[in-house]
Amino acid sequence: METNDNIKYWDLIAKYHSDECSQEETKELFKWREESNENQILFNQVKTDLEIINLNESMNKVNVNTAWEKVKNRIQEEEQDIPVFEEKKIRFFSFNPVLKYAATVIILLGIGFISAKVYQRISSNKIVLEYAAVNEQGKEITLPDGSTVVLNSESKITYQDFFASNQRRVKLEGEAFFDVTKNPEQAFIIETKDAEVKVLGTSFNVNANIPGHKVEVFVESGLVQLSRLRNGDEKILINPGDIGILNTDKIVKQKNTDKNLVAWKTKEIVFYEDNLEKVIKTLNRVYKTNINCDNEEVLNLKYTSTFKDQDIDSVLNVICLTLDLKTERINNKIYLVKHDS
Repeated sequence: METNDNIKYWDLIAKYHSDECSQEETKELFKWREESNENQILFNQVKTDLEIINLNESMNKVNVNTAWEKVKNRIQEEEQDIPVFEEKKIRFFSFNPVLKYAATVIILLGIGFISAKVYQRISSNKIVLEYAAVNEQGKEITLPDGSTVVLNSESKITYQDFFASNQRRVKLEGEAFFDVTKNPEQAFIIETKDAEVKVLGTSFNVNANIPGHKVEVFVESGLVQLSRLRNGDEKILINPGDIGILNTDKIVKQKNTDKNLVAWKTKEIVFYEDNLEKVIKTLNRVYKTNINCDNEEVLNLKYTSTFKDQDIDSVLNVICLTLDLKTERINNKIYLVKHDS
């Protein structure tokens, strides 16, 4: 391949890892990458170089010598004790020393941002990628086939850098909204702890972060199949506007009545004659907050309003002004109380 062509794809690789590629550019990039081993090597090398640059920029803000001393022995012990691939452990090996050094410091400091980590190079030379949204909400990821995933906070997705020829499979922990590129020849499968979601091309929300081993799938468009992970014969088909619910006993579907089900993604919350108890539950789910109210009279108050791209403090200020309430913050909890309390 000519040098000018290489430069073109260097630029595309950089855009891809900066989340600036369009779906068309992503498809072009991954088609090029599959054309030869040389292209695959170039793709991985540019990606590694970009990771080194990004991680080193973060390292400049911290005392890396102190951080490294605290963790380097533990990393070495893990590499000696665990010689084979284990899905539940994130391990950094086959990295060059600089990248390993930088990545370890990032883990130690627990920096709250969404990051891609190459944590396993298996015998087939395929790479498993993990994206984890720690404190960030609504980060969009483009997958190798051009499908997009928006992760809710405290959620994680893993997948092989190359999808298999017969299926596109990812693993999800937490909650995410998927917009899957249609491909009748290659099913798209999301695996959670208890469920398997199978589609050919559609948009839908998967929440595997509900207590009691419950998984909820809301379908916005297309058709989705929900089944039990270890019993594929137990399954249902979910139509647009419906929710599929999987728990320890059964799998059912029902019409969605929650207009704010994916408000965490859209950043728009709509209340219409909702009692305050429901309002509080919605806010806690969307903003990951801990809002409480112990007054039954207040909880039964009706509230109507729409919020778009507003932080939780602004939302609470409007609610309190409208309903003549005030907030009290105690031990990381927010209480809504009457003004005369």
